[in-house]
Amino acid sequence: MTNEELLQIIEKAAREKVTELNLSNNQLSSLPPEISQLSNLTRLSLSDNQLSSLPPEISQLPNLTELSLSSNQLSSLPPEISQFSNLTRLSLSDNQLSSLPPEISQLSNLTRLFLDNNPQLTSPPLEIVKQGTQAILTYLRERLRNSQQQWVSKLLVVGEGGVGKTSLLRALRGEEFDIQESTTHGIEIKWLDLSHPSKAGTTMHLKTWDFAGQQINHATHQFFLTNRSLFLLAWNARLGFEQGKLYHWLDIIKALAPESPILLVATHIDERDADLPLKELRDNYPQIIEHCKISSKISLGIEELRQAIAESAAKLPLMGEIWPTTWLNAANAIRTQPKKQITPQELCDIMAESQVADISKEVLARWLHELGEILYFQDNEELNDTVILKPQWVTEYISKVLESKDVSDRLGIFTRQEMNQLWRDLEPSMRDHFLHLMERFDLSYRIPENRDISLVVERLPFDPPNYEHKWQQIKQAGECNEISMKFKLNTIPAGIPTWFIARQHRFTTNTHWRNGVLFAYEQEHLALVEAVKSDRYIKLTVRGPNPLNFFVLLRDGMELTLARFPGLDIKRTIPCLGHNGQPCTHEFDYKQLSQRWEKKKGTIECPEAMEDVSVPELLYGLNWNTQNAVLERIDQLEKTVVDTVVDGQTVILNEFKNLLELTQRGFTNTFRREQAKIDSHCPNVFILCPHGGKAWQKNLTGQKLDLQLYCQAPGCWHPTQEGGLYEINEPAKWLRVTAHYIGNLFKVLKYAAPIIGPWLGVVDPKEYETLFKNDLELFKEVAAKLPELKESEDLGLANKIAIDEDLDPERTDGAALRALRQLLEEKDPQQHWGGLKNVLTPEGHYLWLCEYHAAEYKR
Repeated sequence: MTNEELLQIIEKAAREKVTELNLSNNQLSSLPPEISQLSNLTRLSLSDNQLSSLPPEISQLPNLTELSLSSNQLSSLPPEISQFSNLTRLSLSDNQLSSLPPEISQLSNLTRLFLDNNPQLTSPPLEIVKQGTQAILTYLRERLRNSQQQWVSKLLVVGEGGVGKTSLLRALRGEEFDIQESTTHGIEIKWLDLSHPSKAGTTMHLKTWDFAGQQINHATHQFFLTNRSLFLLAWNARLGFEQGKLYHWLDIIKALAPESPILLVATHIDERDADLPLKELRDNYPQIIEHCKISSKISLGIEELRQAIAESAAKLPLMGEIWPTTWLNAANAIRTQPKKQITPQELCDIMAESQVADISKEVLARWLHELGEILYFQDNEELNDTVILKPQWVTEYISKVLESKDVSDRLGIFTRQEMNQLWRDLEPSMRDHFLHLMERFDLSYRIPENRDISLVVERLPFDPPNYEHKWQQIKQAGECNEISMKFKLNTIPAGIPTWFIARQHRFTTNTHWRNGVLFAYEQEHLALVEAVKSDRYIKLTVRGPNPLNFFVLLRDGMELTLARFPGLDIKRTIPCLGHNGQPCTHEFDYKQLSQRWEKKKGTIECPEAMEDVSVPELLYGLNWNTQNAVLERIDQLEKTVVDTVVDGQTVILNEFKNLLELTQRGFTNTFRREQAKIDSHCPNVFILCPHGGKAWQKNLTGQKLDLQLYCQAPGCWHPTQEGGLYEINEPAKWLRVTAHYIGNLFKVLKYAAPIIGPWLGVVDPKEYETLFKNDLELFKEVAAKLPELKESEDLGLANKIAIDEDLDPERTDGAALRALRQLLEEKDPQQHWGGLKNVLTPEGHYLWLCEYHAAEYKR
């Protein structure tokens, strides 16, 4: 669009006093001052242009409530933006912003601020942005009051045991070399002060984390190896880089902290020169910025290393970060506390003394936790009663368990009696807290039959027990199908697969070893997980009559475990189904299969046999795009149950139950991801019925509706028992926005089996089943009447988007979930929501569950 055309549009809009103007996707590179003429505008969209800045005159739009500037090239915003006093929604996603003017915090009506995909943004920091709109505004408000730069960051020193990491740090701090230096256990955290290389008079404070190099300790250290830190990877020149396992450590750093710079440090060069294939290493690991050579014993190369650290640290994202002064004072007060642990109330009191705003306290605590300053798991009911001020304290005590010979000799068994002995200098409450921490870190789990006994997975035997008989026997037990997937990795870090074994322990058969496990689901399905470290892959295989549900559940758990390593290279493959009853060794790339399925190509050629193989059969249960296939199969089973004699129903009912769980979990997981995008978390499974049980009117325009929330326990969705029932007085407009979502919900909800359990307290199951079916029939009528709303005369473009099935489903479902959240907050501002609790399952699924089903995951 030319500047002349833009001026014509502005002049016309000003004459007609328009309230909404869409100038998106017009390749605009600038806005003229005349934009100020549009004083009646309430909504302005400038998305998908090429704007690099905004004229100050744009602030002269007093009635603006929504402004979209996403997908431009904005590097800054004018402080005058604070004059948008009525603004409620501001979208700045997909730009090049480095900081926001603190004046934005003066927008008292702003409730939604979008900042996704601004890779240069440092203020507010990413940790604040993740907390949402109110946290951002609070941070900017406190920064507007007073702030200063913080010259603090993390220096992580890693490498094999005995390479001289501790001596290296002593030399950097100017301390004398100690030939009797003892081996580090756990983590030793101290400070290293360095002068800024280009800012005279500025001192950088690096918190140094000296990690024990023994293999058994690696699993605990991985929680502290984070991005936006500087790594020193030390190796002993006398022993050679192969013995220093540089490739292993570089893979670990790449997996856990792919954006962090690495300095390679060769120690003991007074004994042998450092011989290293540096070019090859740099080609494979671009994070390497320099290779330094030192001898701590004779102080050779120490000054050069100190300078290299200073130059690298000065470029770290958190170095020089702007902190509100209140936050900085509170952080310093917390750092200087003499105690090792305090209560959450004591933490709040320290922050209050530094005048940190109440709404900021949780954000600051979370920030300090994520930076490794404290350990405070606010969202974990078993851990949120304690704030640990010395993180190294945790690893010190956990290492005692991991290094215990008695625990090792008993193949990982850790008893309460031994806990009381190893941790005898701790208060009993702290012993329990540390045990919960081990479980939180997936280092152990308590045996269901005896809660005084824990299994420490990092101390499991390397040799597998005899599981082959049980694994093969299931094939002879009746109908048996198999699904398998391989996860090929560039490295298998410590904690894989043991973290996965601990996280999925509710499926245990007590058959597990360091690199594998045999799981069971309802006695008729078995799963074998094996990590082959020599070939760097993990294989997940599930056998049984209906393996899809169990397989998808475990696969999600495995993906969650692997996601702890953001830089891990993962290739997923699926074995060929075989040909003419004969097995095949070929493995299909999962990504390619998914692409073929998206393009509706039903077959793919196996290069080994030169024969076509069914793509949906390979993917069945692995890709949620197969939802319709699953629903069709449920339809078949439902009809079969009706026509089958009672004695033959068991197998059919079992398959029905498995597919029902798969379908319901897939539905809630899909919309959980959508909720995460729009910051609109709330229960999202419900039924709609005429208010008060009245008959349906001819249309929905004047019909009041009742919305009944449901517990989302996979396989047994059911209505909440106390509360969770809300009246919708004018549903027509709300239904227009939620129509597409309601259609999807009904597709799945109609298969919710009316299962009676202790969570319902129903005396007569038949009566409940009748009521349930009646509700579904009424809900079905709602779905059937939705097309009537398309014909409504006042149906604008925004509402059309929500109903038109040909438009972007993510866009429509996002609008629906926002509308649902708004309704529930209006009807239930205390967010009781029928007693439903948002529970994170071990597989990474967020489910809104009743008290009974939430307790199942706690157990």
